[in-house]
Amino acid sequence: MTTQEETLDEKRQIALELLPELKQKIGPEGEAISDHILLRFLHWKLDVNRAYERFEAHQKWRKENPWAYDSDPPLLIHKDQTLRRVLESDIIVAPQGLKGKEGNMMLLGRLRNNDMSDGRTAKDVVRMALYMIDRAMEDENTQINGVNIFHDLNGISTNNVSPQIPKLLFGAIIGHFPVRIGGAYLLNAPFFFRGIFSVVSLMMPSKLRKRIHFVNKLEEVPIELKDHLKEYGGENVHDNKEWVKTQIQREEDKSMLSFSGCLIEK
Repeated sequence: MTTQEETLDEKRQIALELLPELKQKIGPEGEAISDHILLRFLHWKLDVNRAYERFEAHQKWRKENPWAYDSDPPLLIHKDQTLRRVLESDIIVAPQGLKGKEGNMMLLGRLRNNDMSDGRTAKDVVRMALYMIDRAMEDENTQINGVNIFHDLNGISTNNVSPQIPKLLFGAIIGHFPVRIGGAYLLNAPFFFRGIFSVVSLMMPSKLRKRIHFVNKLEEVPIELKDHLKEYGGENVHDNKEWVKTQIQREEDKSMLSFSGCLIEK
């Protein structure tokens, strides 16, 4: 077992030991929330008080923003055709085996595929992003190490962006979700995007800003070449429509572990 694997196992064990204390702090009303969901908060911070504070912040945000998870339709592909259409646009994909050089899960973004002229709203796009983050967060290693993002910004235009998207997305994630952004690598960002980012970045914590890197060469993204998709010279093949079908099956057979179940009804 490698040192990295030993560290992960140690963190998992500590989180399991802290779980009863977190559940006690939440109280009886939280009994319906699965251990897997509660452990996400402890994997984010191995500190019961910090995990509890983030859990409470998540509850408050969910109740103030029911559109994200708890509206009609809910954040489930088989109940929301718009969610399915936006997911199948290939804006953000999660190819199996696409990981950073340190083993972190890597989401691949291609904003040029986000056609805002087809009637989708900023909230529709953010719901898609939250769905993708939710799927990434099912993995314990991602809960502990964080998720990395490689966003290929080639070919984007002003038709692909809306200032409301980052505002809503960062407003959701920052301070409300137990998710770590290990690093974000933005390839070939055009000038107008950098201008938008300079404004959006003002709402980010400085720690997160330091983890966002503008790069001009594929080699600057910390992914082994063979793990890239074929379009980037790698060996990886990903069929996003098949991935969507698999998630629908998981939704219907109840094998999916989602943040959808992390809301205390009062």
